[in-house]
Parts: sequence; C-alpha cells; structure tokens
Amino acid sequence: MKSIVFAALWVVFILVQPLRAGPLIRVAADEWPPFSGDNLPEKGLSLEVIATVLTRAGYDVQVQILPWARVLKSAQTGQIDVVGSLFNDPERAAYLLYSESYYSTPVHFVQKAGSGHVIAAPADIYPLSVAVGEGFLYEAAFDSDPQINRVVVTTTTQGLRMVAGGRVDLTLDSLDVIEYALAGGLSRLGPELEILPEPLARNDLFMAVRQDHPQAGEIVRDFNLVLDEMRGDGSFARLLAKHGS
Repeated sequence: MKSIVFAALWVVFILVQPLRAGPLIRVAADEWPPFSGDNLPEKGLSLEVIATVLTRAGYDVQVQILPWARVLKSAQTGQIDVVGSLFNDPERAAYLLYSESYYSTPVHFVQKAGSGHVIAAPADIYPLSVAVGEGFLYEAAFDSDPQINRVVVTTTTQGLRMVAGGRVDLTLDSLDVIEYALAGGLSRLGPELEILPEPLARNDLFMAVRQDHPQAGEIVRDFNLVLDEMRGDGSFARLLAKHGS
C-alpha cells in the first residue's frame, strides 16, 4: 500500500512542476510594419513567425523592438541573439547566420502623384532625390550606386511624408510596408502618392542568428526544420493569414 501511495504522490509532484523552459533566445527587429512593430498583433508578421517557430522548436523566446542601427549593433555585441525581418546581405553574413526564407516581398518606388517619373534604368534615377532608410537594403546595384542622390531617413513613413510634401522625388520599400502605411496612419496621403508599377526587386525575408552564438548552427537548423513542418501541416499558412498575407 505504501508503495502505491508513494507512486501516486510522485506522479502528482511531477505533474505540478512547472515545465522547464528551453534555452533563451533574444530576438530583436525594428519598427517596420506590418513585419515588426510594438503596436502590431504579436509584434508583427515576422516576429510572430520567428517566435512561433522557435517556441515550437523548444526555445524560450524573448522579443523586442529597437531602432534598426541598434538591432545590428546589439547582434554584433552579443546583446541579442536573433535579428528578425531582414533581407540577405553578404556583408552582414560575416557576423550573422541566415535561416531559410520565410516570406518574399517586392520592392517598389513611390512618387508624388502626377510626377510622371519613369524608372526603367539606373540613369532615370540620377537626376532625382530618393529618401532611403538608414541601414536599409533594397537591391544590390541600387544600394551600391554612388550616383544616386540619397536622402537618409529613419523610417519609411518619414520618406513617404517627404515625397507627399515635395521634399524628395522618390522613396522606396517593400510593397507590404508601403501599402500598410497608406492603408493606416498615412491614409490621408494616399491620393498624393503613386506606387510605381514595376518592382525594383523581389526580396526574401529571413531571420539570422549571430555567428558567435554557441548554438548558432543548431538554432538555424531547428528553425528551418520546424518551418518546413509548419508549411507541411498548414499551420504556417494559417499564421500568415492572420496578418492578411
């Protein structure tokens, strides 16, 4: 009888113990709606994808929103472990280990309505001023072209306001980001702006782990494995649908 009682008590003890959390993974991204942002559901599409996949892989995930320059600096100094919502870049691959892509988005220029700018070649951009995000990547040739007259801004919404106000000729970003801004806080500017029809590029979105993390390779492998599982069982499509994608 005593052995039965002891066994029963041991089962109860095990059941009431809190589940042991997996390794803590600190994820950061910048304010870039709809992909990431403090006021978005689950902090945005990208961060919900990353947090859901890593949690399902057994990690304890902590998410925060920081300025983009600080996100990159924090990855280099070990203050965070994972950068979310970023395009692939060979220079950043020197200190970041990229996952498989989880989303793809086209990059478009935006001009003031009625401006009539046609961008068919790089030379078409040279006479114009272009608002670009600090540290943002758009397309390799565009990013490295020294002849482009860039005006650096901190956010896409700032660039859109400058185009609407006639302070610059163009700005550009992911079509998802532009359409989200014009459907929300900048809706009144919609009639004053025009999205150019041809994309500059189509970019994949990734998460990336700092190279010096002792489990960097394992984290990326786990992320890729679970991401594939979620694509197969339909849960990934349902997650994207929550965000209208």
